[in-house]
Amino acid sequence: MLTDGEVPFRATRERVGDAVLVHVAGEVDCTTADHLSECLAEAVGAVVPPAPVVVDLTGVTFLGAQGIGLLLDHQDLSLRRGSALVVVANSAAVLRPLRALELTGVLGVRSSVRDALLPPAVA
Repeated sequence: MLTDGEVPFRATRERVGDAVLVHVAGEVDCTTADHLSECLAEAVGAVVPPAPVVVDLTGVTFLGAQGIGLLLDHQDLSLRRGSALVVVANSAAVLRPLRALELTGVLGVRSSVRDALLPPAVA
């Protein structure tokens, strides 16, 4: 249960074949960034390259600067391990800041988890 002032947030991960899927819901900001960072680090460590780490942000209601920075940092870690980090987003709350910063291509944004899990040549 949340008390007044707490931001609702959840990040979970699951393996899908060799890929790792991270589901994120709620607000991603300075108060939730540490939890998201831990979940992303676990996902990057668990993925079997070249399979991707897929970050499903379809349940995110706010994406702040710190959250965007975490996505970029963990994408770099994924790439160094031979994987990609792919973001799934379909809401203005997430797409607006990513488009404003011209990061949709950089983060390989897809509109569905299904599309994000397809091999790059097919997606």
